[in-house]
Amino acid sequence: MNEISQHKVSILIPLYNQERYFEKCIHSICQQTYKNIEVIVIDDGSTDKSPQIADRWASNDRRIKVIHKKNEGASKARYDGYRMTTGEFLIPVDSDDYLPQNAIELLVDYMTSKNVDVVLGSMTQVIGFIRRSHYTDIGSFPYHHVVEQPELFDRYYLNFFGVGYFPIMMCGNLFRKSAVDKAMHNTRLCCNEIPFVGEDHYAFMKLFPFVNSMYRTNETTYYYRCGGSSSDRFSPTYPSLFFLSDERLKLLDQYQLKEGYRPLFEEYANTVFYHAQQLLMYKKADKEGVIAFLKEELSKRAVAQRMREFFIEHRTQNNRLLLILNSDYEGIYNSVEQSIKNLGFKYRCKKLILRLMDLWS
Repeated sequence: MNEISQHKVSILIPLYNQERYFEKCIHSICQQTYKNIEVIVIDDGSTDKSPQIADRWASNDRRIKVIHKKNEGASKARYDGYRMTTGEFLIPVDSDDYLPQNAIELLVDYMTSKNVDVVLGSMTQVIGFIRRSHYTDIGSFPYHHVVEQPELFDRYYLNFFGVGYFPIMMCGNLFRKSAVDKAMHNTRLCCNEIPFVGEDHYAFMKLFPFVNSMYRTNETTYYYRCGGSSSDRFSPTYPSLFFLSDERLKLLDQYQLKEGYRPLFEEYANTVFYHAQQLLMYKKADKEGVIAFLKEELSKRAVAQRMREFFIEHRTQNNRLLLILNSDYEGIYNSVEQSIKNLGFKYRCKKLILRLMDLWS
Protein backbone atom coordinates (compact mmCIF):
# COMPACT_ATOMS: atom_id res chain seq x y z
CA MET A 1 0.00 0.00 0.00
CA ASN A 2 1.49 3.34 -1.03
CA GLU A 3 1.43 6.37 1.25
CA ILE A 4 -1.66 8.02 -0.28
CA SER A 5 -3.81 4.87 -0.07
CA GLN A 6 -3.24 4.58 3.69
CA HIS A 7 -6.02 7.12 4.15
CA LYS A 8 -9.41 5.43 4.36
CA VAL A 9 -12.28 7.26 2.63
CA SER A 10 -15.87 6.85 3.79
CA ILE A 11 -18.49 7.30 1.05
CA LEU A 12 -22.00 8.19 2.23
CA ILE A 13 -24.94 7.38 -0.06
CA PRO A 14 -28.50 8.12 1.09
CA LEU A 15 -30.78 5.89 -0.99
CA TYR A 16 -34.47 6.38 -1.64
CA ASN A 17 -36.30 4.85 -4.61
CA GLN A 18 -33.52 5.11 -7.17
CA GLU A 19 -33.68 1.64 -8.74
CA ARG A 20 -33.25 3.18 -12.18
CA TYR A 21 -29.94 4.94 -11.48
CA PHE A 22 -28.42 3.39 -8.34
CA GLU A 23 -26.75 0.50 -10.18
CA LYS A 24 -24.59 2.93 -12.16
CA CYS A 25 -23.84 4.94 -9.02
CA ILE A 26 -22.58 2.01 -6.93
CA HIS A 27 -20.72 0.49 -9.88
CA SER A 28 -18.79 3.74 -10.41
CA ILE A 29 -17.77 3.73 -6.75
CA CYS A 30 -16.69 0.10 -6.58
CA GLN A 31 -14.58 0.57 -9.72
CA GLN A 32 -12.57 3.46 -8.29
CA THR A 33 -8.81 3.36 -8.81
CA TYR A 34 -8.52 4.25 -5.11
CA LYS A 35 -9.33 1.06 -3.23
CA ASN A 36 -9.12 1.96 0.47
CA ILE A 37 -12.77 2.92 0.85
CA GLU A 38 -15.83 2.02 2.86
CA VAL A 39 -19.22 2.57 1.26
CA ILE A 40 -22.13 3.24 3.59
CA VAL A 41 -25.51 3.03 1.85
CA ILE A 42 -28.43 4.30 3.92
CA ASP A 43 -31.68 2.90 2.55
CA ASP A 44 -34.17 5.52 3.71
CA GLY A 45 -37.28 3.35 3.57
CA SER A 46 -37.27 2.76 -0.19
CA THR A 47 -40.37 1.12 -1.64
CA ASP A 48 -38.87 0.04 -4.98
CA LYS A 49 -36.04 -2.43 -5.71
CA SER A 50 -33.26 -0.11 -4.52
CA PRO A 51 -32.70 -2.02 -1.21
CA GLN A 52 -32.27 -5.33 -3.05
CA ILE A 53 -29.75 -3.77 -5.42
CA ALA A 54 -27.79 -2.40 -2.45
CA ASP A 55 -27.84 -5.75 -0.62
CA ARG A 56 -26.67 -7.59 -3.74
CA TRP A 57 -23.67 -5.31 -4.13
CA ALA A 58 -22.88 -5.58 -0.42
CA SER A 59 -22.88 -9.37 -0.62
CA ASN A 60 -20.20 -9.20 -3.32
CA ASP A 61 -18.04 -6.40 -1.90
CA ARG A 62 -17.17 -6.37 1.80
CA ARG A 63 -16.37 -2.64 1.64
CA ILE A 64 -20.11 -1.91 1.34
CA LYS A 65 -22.37 -1.61 4.40
CA VAL A 66 -26.13 -1.17 4.01
CA ILE A 67 -28.40 0.37 6.64
CA HIS A 68 -32.15 -0.18 6.23
CA LYS A 69 -34.27 2.35 8.10
CA LYS A 70 -37.64 4.06 7.99
CA ASN A 71 -38.02 7.11 5.79
CA GLU A 72 -36.86 10.26 7.57
CA GLY A 73 -35.32 12.28 4.74
CA ALA A 74 -31.90 12.53 3.11
CA SER A 75 -30.42 14.78 5.80
CA LYS A 76 -31.19 12.33 8.62
CA ALA A 77 -30.05 9.40 6.44
CA ARG A 78 -26.71 11.08 5.79
CA TYR A 79 -26.29 11.75 9.51
CA ASP A 80 -27.05 8.12 10.39
CA GLY A 81 -24.41 7.06 7.88
CA TYR A 82 -21.89 9.57 9.23
CA ARG A 83 -22.14 8.01 12.70
CA MET A 84 -20.98 4.69 11.24
CA THR A 85 -17.96 6.03 9.37
CA THR A 86 -14.45 4.90 10.25
CA GLY A 87 -12.57 6.72 7.50
CA GLU A 88 -10.24 9.68 7.82
CA PHE A 89 -11.96 11.44 4.92
CA LEU A 90 -15.63 11.65 3.88
CA ILE A 91 -17.34 12.11 0.52
CA PRO A 92 -21.15 12.33 0.12
CA VAL A 93 -22.68 10.96 -3.09
CA ASP A 94 -26.30 11.07 -4.22
CA SER A 95 -27.70 7.72 -5.31
CA ASP A 96 -28.68 8.87 -8.82
CA ASP A 97 -25.26 10.40 -9.60
CA TYR A 98 -21.91 8.75 -10.30
CA LEU A 99 -18.15 9.32 -10.19
CA PRO A 100 -15.32 9.27 -12.72
CA GLN A 101 -13.11 6.26 -12.11
CA ASN A 102 -10.21 8.31 -10.68
CA ALA A 103 -12.32 10.77 -8.66
CA ILE A 104 -11.42 9.62 -5.14
CA GLU A 105 -7.75 9.12 -5.97
CA LEU A 106 -7.61 12.65 -7.33
CA LEU A 107 -9.36 14.17 -4.32
CA VAL A 108 -7.23 12.29 -1.78
CA ASP A 109 -4.07 13.31 -3.61
CA TYR A 110 -5.00 16.98 -3.30
CA MET A 111 -6.17 16.57 0.31
CA THR A 112 -2.86 15.07 1.40
CA SER A 113 -0.47 17.11 -0.76
CA LYS A 114 -2.14 20.44 0.07
CA ASN A 115 -2.93 19.49 3.68
CA VAL A 116 -6.42 21.03 3.69
CA ASP A 117 -9.73 20.21 5.37
CA VAL A 118 -11.87 20.29 2.21
CA VAL A 119 -11.17 19.63 -1.46
CA LEU A 120 -13.83 21.00 -3.80
CA GLY A 121 -14.14 18.97 -6.97
CA SER A 122 -15.66 20.08 -10.25
CA MET A 123 -19.03 18.83 -11.36
CA THR A 124 -20.16 17.78 -14.82
CA GLN A 125 -23.87 18.11 -15.44
CA VAL A 126 -25.58 15.12 -17.08
CA ILE A 127 -28.82 15.81 -18.97
CA GLY A 128 -29.87 12.61 -20.69
CA PHE A 129 -27.04 11.76 -23.08
CA ILE A 130 -25.52 15.26 -22.90
CA ARG A 131 -22.72 16.20 -20.53
CA ARG A 132 -22.11 19.82 -19.68
CA SER A 133 -18.55 20.04 -18.38
CA HIS A 134 -17.52 22.08 -15.37
CA TYR A 135 -20.99 22.90 -14.14
CA THR A 136 -19.39 24.85 -11.25
CA ASP A 137 -16.87 26.64 -13.46
CA ILE A 138 -18.31 30.05 -12.66
CA GLY A 139 -17.72 31.86 -9.40
CA SER A 140 -15.20 33.71 -7.34
CA PHE A 141 -13.63 30.85 -5.36
CA PRO A 142 -10.24 30.24 -7.01
CA TYR A 143 -9.06 27.03 -8.64
CA HIS A 144 -5.77 25.38 -7.64
CA HIS A 145 -5.13 27.66 -4.72
CA VAL A 146 -5.17 26.88 -1.00
CA VAL A 147 -7.39 29.32 0.91
CA GLU A 148 -6.97 29.36 4.68
CA GLN A 149 -8.66 31.06 7.61
CA PRO A 150 -9.26 33.92 8.27
CA GLU A 151 -9.27 34.76 4.53
CA LEU A 152 -11.58 31.80 3.87
CA PHE A 153 -14.32 33.20 6.10
CA ASP A 154 -13.73 36.91 5.48
CA ARG A 155 -13.74 36.69 1.68
CA TYR A 156 -16.08 33.81 0.91
CA TYR A 157 -18.62 33.18 3.66
CA LEU A 158 -20.96 35.89 2.40
CA ASN A 159 -21.28 33.92 -0.84
CA PHE A 160 -23.72 31.63 0.99
CA PHE A 161 -26.07 34.61 1.30
CA GLY A 162 -26.22 35.70 -2.33
CA VAL A 163 -23.35 38.22 -2.28
CA GLY A 164 -21.28 36.06 -4.66
CA TYR A 165 -21.06 32.47 -5.81
CA PHE A 166 -19.80 29.42 -3.96
CA PRO A 167 -20.11 25.77 -5.10
CA ILE A 168 -22.39 24.75 -2.24
CA MET A 169 -23.10 21.11 -3.09
CA MET A 170 -21.66 18.67 -0.58
CA CYS A 171 -21.57 15.78 -3.03
CA GLY A 172 -18.39 15.12 -4.95
CA ASN A 173 -16.24 17.02 -2.45
CA LEU A 174 -13.81 15.46 0.02
CA PHE A 175 -14.00 16.44 3.71
CA ARG A 176 -11.56 15.75 6.51
CA LYS A 177 -13.63 13.92 9.10
CA SER A 178 -12.00 15.72 12.04
CA ALA A 179 -13.33 19.05 10.67
CA VAL A 180 -16.83 17.60 10.32
CA ASP A 181 -16.59 16.15 13.84
CA LYS A 182 -15.68 19.58 15.21
CA ALA A 183 -18.63 21.19 13.45
CA MET A 184 -21.00 18.43 14.60
CA HIS A 185 -19.89 19.04 18.17
CA ASN A 186 -20.55 22.78 17.97
CA THR A 187 -23.55 23.16 15.68
CA ARG A 188 -26.26 21.25 13.83
CA LEU A 189 -25.29 20.16 10.32
CA CYS A 190 -28.33 17.96 9.62
CA CYS A 191 -31.82 19.35 9.68
CA ASN A 192 -35.11 17.46 9.30
CA GLU A 193 -36.91 20.70 8.39
CA ILE A 194 -34.94 20.69 5.12
CA PRO A 195 -35.86 17.30 3.62
CA PHE A 196 -34.16 17.78 0.25
CA VAL A 197 -34.16 21.19 -1.41
CA GLY A 198 -31.51 23.36 0.29
CA GLU A 199 -30.06 20.51 2.36
CA ASP A 200 -26.51 20.94 1.04
CA HIS A 201 -26.67 24.71 1.38
CA TYR A 202 -27.69 24.37 5.02
CA ALA A 203 -24.99 21.83 5.88
CA PHE A 204 -22.16 23.62 4.06
CA MET A 205 -22.88 27.08 5.49
CA LYS A 206 -22.96 25.61 9.02
CA LEU A 207 -19.75 23.62 8.42
CA PHE A 208 -17.82 26.45 6.73
CA PRO A 209 -16.76 28.41 9.87
CA PHE A 210 -15.17 25.26 11.32
CA VAL A 211 -13.00 24.50 8.28
CA ASN A 212 -9.37 25.65 8.43
CA SER A 213 -8.56 25.49 4.73
CA MET A 214 -9.93 24.58 1.29
CA TYR A 215 -8.61 23.75 -2.14
CA ARG A 216 -10.56 23.65 -5.41
CA THR A 217 -9.79 21.75 -8.60
CA ASN A 218 -11.38 22.20 -12.02
CA GLU A 219 -10.96 18.50 -12.78
CA THR A 220 -14.25 16.62 -12.92
CA THR A 221 -14.83 14.50 -9.82
CA TYR A 222 -18.60 14.13 -10.01
CA TYR A 223 -21.32 13.50 -12.59
CA TYR A 224 -24.52 15.23 -11.50
CA ARG A 225 -27.68 13.90 -13.11
CA CYS A 226 -30.32 16.56 -13.65
CA GLY A 227 -33.12 17.54 -15.99
CA GLY A 228 -35.83 15.21 -17.19
CA SER A 229 -39.21 14.72 -15.68
CA SER A 230 -38.03 15.09 -12.10
CA SER A 231 -37.18 18.77 -12.64
CA ASP A 232 -40.49 19.56 -14.33
CA ARG A 233 -43.05 18.72 -11.72
CA PHE A 234 -44.27 20.34 -8.54
CA SER A 235 -41.83 19.97 -5.65
CA PRO A 236 -43.56 19.54 -2.28
CA THR A 237 -40.21 20.02 -0.52
CA TYR A 238 -39.47 23.38 -2.15
CA PRO A 239 -40.96 25.37 0.79
CA SER A 240 -38.04 24.10 2.92
CA LEU A 241 -36.13 26.97 1.33
CA PHE A 242 -38.28 29.36 3.39
CA PHE A 243 -36.99 27.69 6.56
CA LEU A 244 -33.47 27.90 5.11
CA SER A 245 -33.90 31.67 4.73
CA ASP A 246 -34.62 31.99 8.46
CA GLU A 247 -31.54 29.89 9.26
CA ARG A 248 -29.37 32.04 6.99
CA LEU A 249 -30.70 35.15 8.73
CA LYS A 250 -29.66 33.72 12.12
CA LEU A 251 -26.12 33.19 10.84
CA LEU A 252 -25.92 36.73 9.45
CA ASP A 253 -26.92 38.00 12.90
CA GLN A 254 -24.53 35.64 14.69
CA TYR A 255 -21.51 36.71 12.64
CA GLN A 256 -22.68 40.33 12.25
CA LEU A 257 -22.52 40.26 8.44
CA LYS A 258 -24.67 43.24 7.52
CA GLU A 259 -23.67 43.09 3.85
CA GLY A 260 -25.66 39.87 3.51
CA TYR A 261 -29.08 41.23 4.45
CA ARG A 262 -30.12 42.84 1.16
CA PRO A 263 -29.17 39.89 -1.12
CA LEU A 264 -30.80 37.46 1.32
CA PHE A 265 -34.06 39.43 1.31
CA GLU A 266 -34.02 39.69 -2.49
CA GLU A 267 -33.45 35.95 -2.78
CA TYR A 268 -36.24 35.23 -0.30
CA ALA A 269 -38.63 37.37 -2.34
CA ASN A 270 -37.70 35.43 -5.48
CA THR A 271 -38.32 32.16 -3.63
CA VAL A 272 -41.79 33.30 -2.55
CA PHE A 273 -42.67 34.30 -6.11
CA TYR A 274 -41.33 31.07 -7.57
CA HIS A 275 -43.32 28.89 -5.18
CA ALA A 276 -46.49 30.87 -5.90
CA GLN A 277 -45.79 30.32 -9.59
CA GLN A 278 -45.42 26.57 -9.01
CA LEU A 279 -48.68 26.43 -7.05
CA LEU A 280 -50.53 28.06 -9.91
CA MET A 281 -48.73 26.36 -12.79
CA TYR A 282 -49.28 22.84 -11.45
CA LYS A 283 -52.82 23.63 -10.33
CA LYS A 284 -52.07 23.03 -6.65
CA ALA A 285 -53.97 26.20 -5.80
CA ASP A 286 -56.31 28.72 -7.39
CA LYS A 287 -56.07 32.48 -6.91
CA GLU A 288 -57.61 32.29 -3.45
CA GLY A 289 -55.18 29.51 -2.46
CA VAL A 290 -52.12 31.39 -3.73
CA ILE A 291 -53.09 34.53 -1.83
CA ALA A 292 -53.73 32.45 1.31
CA PHE A 293 -50.21 30.98 0.98
CA LEU A 294 -48.71 34.47 0.58
CA LYS A 295 -50.49 35.85 3.63
CA GLU A 296 -49.47 32.91 5.83
CA GLU A 297 -45.85 32.76 4.66
CA LEU A 298 -45.20 36.49 4.85
CA SER A 299 -46.78 36.80 8.31
CA LYS A 300 -45.07 33.89 10.08
CA ARG A 301 -41.51 34.00 8.74
CA ALA A 302 -38.81 35.85 10.71
CA VAL A 303 -36.96 36.77 7.52
CA ALA A 304 -40.11 38.45 6.18
CA GLN A 305 -40.47 40.58 9.29
CA ARG A 306 -36.79 41.57 9.25
CA MET A 307 -37.07 42.37 5.56
CA ARG A 308 -39.82 44.90 6.29
CA GLU A 309 -37.74 46.48 9.07
CA PHE A 310 -34.66 46.65 6.85
CA PHE A 311 -36.39 48.47 4.02
CA ILE A 312 -37.83 51.13 6.30
CA GLU A 313 -34.29 52.59 6.29
CA HIS A 314 -33.04 51.33 2.91
CA ARG A 315 -34.36 52.00 -0.57
CA THR A 316 -35.15 49.37 -3.16
CA GLN A 317 -36.32 49.41 -6.77
CA ASN A 318 -36.91 45.65 -6.80
CA ASN A 319 -40.51 45.23 -7.98
CA ARG A 320 -41.03 41.91 -6.20
CA LEU A 321 -39.77 43.33 -2.93
CA LEU A 322 -41.98 46.40 -3.30
CA LEU A 323 -45.07 44.24 -3.82
CA ILE A 324 -44.25 42.21 -0.70
CA LEU A 325 -43.38 45.27 1.41
CA ASN A 326 -46.71 46.86 0.46
CA SER A 327 -48.58 43.61 1.23
CA ASP A 328 -50.00 43.84 -2.29
CA TYR A 329 -51.16 40.22 -2.56
CA GLU A 330 -53.32 40.97 -5.57
CA GLY A 331 -50.32 42.54 -7.29
CA ILE A 332 -48.12 39.55 -6.46
CA TYR A 333 -50.73 37.18 -7.89
CA ASN A 334 -51.03 39.21 -11.09
CA SER A 335 -47.25 39.28 -11.48
CA VAL A 336 -47.04 35.50 -10.99
CA GLU A 337 -49.87 34.91 -13.45
CA GLN A 338 -48.16 37.08 -16.06
CA SER A 339 -44.83 35.27 -15.59
CA ILE A 340 -46.56 31.95 -16.34
CA LYS A 341 -48.07 33.40 -19.52
CA ASN A 342 -44.63 34.67 -20.56
CA LEU A 343 -43.20 31.16 -20.26
CA GLY A 344 -45.72 29.89 -22.81
CA PHE A 345 -44.53 27.87 -25.78
CA LYS A 346 -40.85 28.08 -24.85
CA TYR A 347 -41.47 26.36 -21.52
CA ARG A 348 -43.57 23.56 -23.05
CA CYS A 349 -40.87 22.83 -25.65
CA LYS A 350 -38.15 22.72 -23.00
CA LYS A 351 -40.26 20.40 -20.85
CA LEU A 352 -40.82 17.99 -23.74
CA ILE A 353 -37.14 17.94 -24.73
CA LEU A 354 -35.99 17.26 -21.17
CA ARG A 355 -38.44 14.39 -20.77
CA LEU A 356 -37.31 12.79 -24.03
CA MET A 357 -33.66 13.11 -22.97
CA ASP A 358 -34.51 11.57 -19.61
CA LEU A 359 -36.07 8.56 -21.35
CA TRP A 360 -32.94 8.07 -23.48
CA SER A 361 -30.49 8.33 -20.57
